[in-house]
Amino acid sequence: MPSNSSAPVHSAPPGSPPTLSASAKRMIAGLSLWWLASPVAFILSTVVGLSSRDRDPFWEIVSVVLLWSGIGGVVVAPAVGLLIAFRLRQRPARRRFAIMGAVSLAVCALALLFWEFAMECAPGHAC
Repeated sequence: MPSNSSAPVHSAPPGSPPTLSASAKRMIAGLSLWWLASPVAFILSTVVGLSSRDRDPFWEIVSVVLLWSGIGGVVVAPAVGLLIAFRLRQRPARRRFAIMGAVSLAVCALALLFWEFAMECAPGHAC
């Protein structure tokens, strides 16, 4: 005999993390792919910027967009992904985005160190 109880039916045991919706899975995958594609964006930005010697305004804009897309992938993608993973209580995604953030931080620190050494004056030159 069916009951007329209005109590909600839970298919998952209490305390288990909620299942991910399709949009959350797509967002986590998209942020991961954006981070993975950021080195390609940096390289393409450099190639486009150096190959447009005549300084065509279109290619300058393309170079700047690629540069900022790469910077956003390195900085924004791990931070936003980590926030989403914490909000959705997804341990594997949290680990992935924490590692991505650590790698991004190390690469940025090395890039700044390289930039600092590259800006030094050569011996015998006045700066």
